[in-house]
Amino acid sequence: MQIPTEWIKEFCGIDATNDQMVNQLTMAGVECCFLDSSTQEILDLSLTPNRADCFSVMGICRELAVLNNLNIKTDKHDDLAIHHQGEMNIDIESPNDCPVFMTRIINNIGINRETPDWMIKRLESSGFKSNNIIVDITNYVMLETGQPLHAYDLSKIDSKIKVRRGYNNEKITLLDETVKKVNKTFLLITDNSKALGIAGIMGGQHSGISADTENIVLESACFNHKTIMGRSRMLNLHTESGLRFERGVDPLIQKHAIERATQLINEYSDGQNGPISVKQDDESIPLKQPIMLRKKRIHQILGITIANYKVHEILTKLDMRVAEQEYGYSGWLVTPPSFRYDINEECDLIEELARIYGYQNINEKNEIQETTLFNTMKRATRINHINNVMVSRGYSEVINYSFISPSMNIMMGTDSKTIDIKNPLSIEMSVMRTSLLPGLLQNLMYNLQRQHENIKLFESAKIFTHNDKTSRENDVISGISYGSRTKEQWGLESNPIDFYDVKGDLEMLFSSLEINDQVAYIKDSHPMLCPGKNAKIDLDGITIGHVGELSPELIMELDLVQTPILFEIDKEHLKLPNQMNYQDHPYFPSSRRDISLLIPENQETSAILKTIQQLEIPILKNVIIFDVYKGKNIESGRKSVALGLIFQAKSRTLTDEEIDRYMSNIKRQIVSNFELKIR
Repeated sequence: MQIPTEWIKEFCGIDATNDQMVNQLTMAGVECCFLDSSTQEILDLSLTPNRADCFSVMGICRELAVLNNLNIKTDKHDDLAIHHQGEMNIDIESPNDCPVFMTRIINNIGINRETPDWMIKRLESSGFKSNNIIVDITNYVMLETGQPLHAYDLSKIDSKIKVRRGYNNEKITLLDETVKKVNKTFLLITDNSKALGIAGIMGGQHSGISADTENIVLESACFNHKTIMGRSRMLNLHTESGLRFERGVDPLIQKHAIERATQLINEYSDGQNGPISVKQDDESIPLKQPIMLRKKRIHQILGITIANYKVHEILTKLDMRVAEQEYGYSGWLVTPPSFRYDINEECDLIEELARIYGYQNINEKNEIQETTLFNTMKRATRINHINNVMVSRGYSEVINYSFISPSMNIMMGTDSKTIDIKNPLSIEMSVMRTSLLPGLLQNLMYNLQRQHENIKLFESAKIFTHNDKTSRENDVISGISYGSRTKEQWGLESNPIDFYDVKGDLEMLFSSLEINDQVAYIKDSHPMLCPGKNAKIDLDGITIGHVGELSPELIMELDLVQTPILFEIDKEHLKLPNQMNYQDHPYFPSSRRDISLLIPENQETSAILKTIQQLEIPILKNVIIFDVYKGKNIESGRKSVALGLIFQAKSRTLTDEEIDRYMSNIKRQIVSNFELKIR
């Protein structure tokens, strides 16, 4: 906002240089600078949105008066003549949106009178173009008082003025000749047949002042700043009245503003005044509530002690009502003025004391305090550990929206129940995801379209499931692998990533969590995975996820050249291992026994390993699968699986007889429990 300095000096009678005014205002929190134009000196103010009271000459002069112990002269206009009794009927449908609405009819104005040069000069220095005498005066009064005014042509108003919410898709042509479409969130000024303007923003074209106007209706109102806030931006408009109303206009200044405008109209454009018509709802006027200001709190925040008389003096100069509590020993009960929308809490009052007392008068102190370093939360440590393992295996992390389209969710099967979003941004983001896998498929297609070939992605996030009674959030980690096992080179044959590559990645993750021995991969079905080429992942008998190849139907639908491998695991079952500071290094040698089994092709080897583990042989340290063979010399429907059993004791070297005894027990158990032959 720009204001000529001579206007400020005239209004508050201050005797100071421009540099002194700039320094005083800036140090008091009202940032400004001095512009030296060719015609006159101008103060350029960079106001923060909370200082709505400073968007006027009166507001800036209040600040200077407090800083310089001045008294602002306020002209009263009670002596204005009333020439007729004509009034405008007012109907306010929503008093909460418009608690105060005043009008005055002024007849027989000289619309073609010229605006005085001094007024044009001040308006142009403040960024306003001269229009006609009535519009210039309303703009001038707005700059002077901070209260926006509007003038209507009385002959263009049908019977009465109404203040109401707009209708959905209601159209209105504004003064700038643009047609805007509004809805019920907008507040309109209307008559019995048409809209006269958008309240607090801009008037309508069909009720504005023209060269033929003889009689006008002057409007001065207070609108709820929450109702006006953001509406200008929705219409791609920027108006001075909207700027002030959405930040908050003093609800007690409307009469002063309309009287001041009437005075100027009578002086420069004649006119016959009618009485002021007032429609006011006292319960909707935003009155300021008393705030308790404690002496101890002032010292805690500012680090200084301000004398009681000084606190009282500063607050009183800021037009606040101050009442001592317990003779001033505990503090004061302070009621802010109606024009200070930014003062609502005790800390706001202390800020006022600091800026008027002078930040330069508060000594700088450097205090050394002990800082406690908080450990990382265990949950965050677990997530970081899991993510780091995946990154070490060549995966890149992605982050997708939790909202997906219903068509994406169909990939999880028709039985998948989703949580619908009541107010979605679009159909593409209308339901909550029940799996991370559809999103990873989209990421895969996005990268393939940009000529990436070998792709390994993972996402660690929440999914949202729903049944007939409750909804639930689950933390899961999902991944997808696509492309070749190694980069293209002349010395190695290029082989595509398969199920066992991804299974190896998962085993590395489980090994880092020390649960790999407790995990089993069991044949299962999944709506997105290929039948017979996927498995559910069990941890101690509890299903924690799935891994497998993408289903052929989805591969054909997506037109993929190779087969992606996907997995999804519930992270709630993945716990960090207990921290181990020391572990004995095996001293005595180990001994290995190999055994080859001929088992049915659909037999899960994990079940055989589990049976061996259940024997709880104390010296059996590990069981590994080192060969799987199907083909020549193996009968149809069967496969050969070779196991390596590692035996080792902590305190001695094992004998062949002891190991043979355990091997006999192992063979006996697996032969009795499974349909197999030992080769």
